[in-house]
Amino acid sequence: MFLIVITSVLADFRPNVNVAQRPDEPANSALLRMGLLGCSPVQPTVAIDLTCLELYHQIRRRQSSFSIQSITKVLCALHNVTYSQYLRNQFSIAFDIYLEIQRLVQLQVDCALGRDHADWHMSGACPCCAFEQPNEPPLNPRRLHSMDGNHSAKHLDGSGSADERVFNSRYFIPTTAVEFFRDDVRNRPGEHHSGETTNCTENWTAAKSVEENKIFVFEQTGIFILACRHGFVECVVEMKRSGELAKYGLAVTNRLLDICGNDQALGHDIGCSSRKTIAASSIGARAKALNLIVAVNSFHGYAHNRCCQLQNHPLYLEGFGNEDLETCERIFSSSNSAAVLIRHASHFHWTQFLDLHFDQWDRDKYLELSRFLCNNYVQALKIIEDYTPLLEEFKSRKLLADQDFVQWHQEEVEFLSNLAIEPPSDVLAVAYVEELEKLRLAEFVVGASIFFFTYPRNLVEAERASVLRRYELQMNVVDDFERRNGINERWTIAHPEYTQALKYSHERRFIRTVEELEGLVVQRLFEFSKANLVGTGLSRNYLCAIARRSAAIRSSLEKYNKLAPLQTPPRPILDYSEVVGYATLGEFSLLKYSRHDLLSKPWAVPDNREMAARYFKVVRSHEEITRLNVEIRHLDAWVEYDDAKMLEVIETLAVEEADSLLAAEFRQQYNERHRINNIHRHRLNKIRYLKGYSGPAAAHGSVEMENLDDEREPVDLGENDELNDEAFHLEDAISHL
Repeated sequence: MFLIVITSVLADFRPNVNVAQRPDEPANSALLRMGLLGCSPVQPTVAIDLTCLELYHQIRRRQSSFSIQSITKVLCALHNVTYSQYLRNQFSIAFDIYLEIQRLVQLQVDCALGRDHADWHMSGACPCCAFEQPNEPPLNPRRLHSMDGNHSAKHLDGSGSADERVFNSRYFIPTTAVEFFRDDVRNRPGEHHSGETTNCTENWTAAKSVEENKIFVFEQTGIFILACRHGFVECVVEMKRSGELAKYGLAVTNRLLDICGNDQALGHDIGCSSRKTIAASSIGARAKALNLIVAVNSFHGYAHNRCCQLQNHPLYLEGFGNEDLETCERIFSSSNSAAVLIRHASHFHWTQFLDLHFDQWDRDKYLELSRFLCNNYVQALKIIEDYTPLLEEFKSRKLLADQDFVQWHQEEVEFLSNLAIEPPSDVLAVAYVEELEKLRLAEFVVGASIFFFTYPRNLVEAERASVLRRYELQMNVVDDFERRNGINERWTIAHPEYTQALKYSHERRFIRTVEELEGLVVQRLFEFSKANLVGTGLSRNYLCAIARRSAAIRSSLEKYNKLAPLQTPPRPILDYSEVVGYATLGEFSLLKYSRHDLLSKPWAVPDNREMAARYFKVVRSHEEITRLNVEIRHLDAWVEYDDAKMLEVIETLAVEEADSLLAAEFRQQYNERHRINNIHRHRLNKIRYLKGYSGPAAAHGSVEMENLDDEREPVDLGENDELNDEAFHLEDAISHL
């Protein structure tokens, strides 16, 4: 027998309680029989009620910013006990053990279900992606994924270094597997592909570089994740003392190819650059053989140049449906809440709390699977219903066919690809004319100094000598330029090359102004995407940056509007609301090329461009319905299999041991899972009653709903999955512009 201090939620705080021990029974075993968990392994003096630990466990799963210190202070207030750091430490120890017990129990459950192998979470956790059925229509790509990095989940270097424990998470890729790709591309110089420009990613890279000056004080500078289109987190990589390096993307891509196999699609905010990085890496040949497709995300894609959009944006890629590939942004908007607690934690707790957060996130995503399918089905049907009559009327009026929209797309890609690289001769001519213009100005100043200087004689002589030196210096610059570039006869204003180059120089200045304006708008969008980092301490900084960026945009826009009417043909005058509109980013490319007779192209006409975008949206919506019909078949078969499998295991365990504790755990989990699966059955049945539904019939009978919680709040078929997710709103806004 020994004395113990007991902490509970509603029961009284008991400072001295006798605990009876059986012969040779460990102290914690005796405590567990009483529903308590000790705070030390051998001689505990403080114990926490299991219901209290479970309460905090569930709170922490659903509100990652609720700390152990907070729950300890709540318990102290409930029991009129003065808070101390000692009590907080005792609760933390007990909670670690409680989570480990939960993990070990879940491992036994997974083992009995045959879901305990290392690749299960990525290969089978999302039934809509993975539970393929015989004789189903083939999809290409078979599965859609997205990857991205996030800098909120930082961990301070040296924090919690006394805690040497290692948390083994099913999500995190081992560091050795990541470091395998360190310098992978650099060590394969013969594999690089130099034929395609990547300047469209520079604005985003520059915008993200604001984080890089902080990497030296953090051991973990963030996380890099891979997720399926339904929101399940498939794997996570620690970003160590760096920004988003190529090795992180290569590590998750390698894991994707290893587990998921052929015909996969992968979205990344710099997907155009990532595709070339993968091709130049050690996994490039395998990625090509397995037909890996790398695209840019929908929202981020609108910040890429127009040529990149036409080749890499989901709107123009066959088989992608209406998927925006912005899943990672939604995940980060949730995981950011954990940032304030894990920054100063030990590495063990940093990993443990992220693992706990992602585990609950995936459970929530499983509950939302049928809602996801329902909302996407409604959205696709509505796009087809709204846009098809408009397209038919437009085609009839303009005497067009569907093939014309496809042809416009191909012509625009070809046109912009040919203009991607400025001819060296143009660069040389402009540079030469600019030096000649400087020389003309210097000559004018020298001539003016003879007649107009009215300073005292000594100052006039000094100023004239200075002007003459600048003239001679510019003369030397021009002579040297002509010698290095083999120009034997100096151009004058009468030379046609001079006039043409001078005109192009003015256009070039306009192009630079457009590019400056485009870069500012891209940075503003990046800051908007990060302005929702509530609780991380960064949101205020980003809001201030947005205000500064808006002022810079107005200044750059004023410069643009002064130059626009002087172009041939004149370019449109823009106002601030047009420039910061999310749909205008792709139009910056069209503003630049005024000397290429661009306005005569049919795909450059605003009405044609708008209808072409609607055409591709309708095509993608038909693809979305095809994919949803397959995913509905997957989920419908899964809920039956899942229920049957769990009942089979329960029966087997009951036969082996009548009072099996594992069987009791299975029954509890089955009750929860069966309730959720019934919700899926009900929602899938609702989808089948949608006007325009073309998917498979129900494989089994409908479920009675009188006892389901989901029936109390009927599914709103027009509701968005993530109402508070900014990336989703931006994509939705773009689709309506």
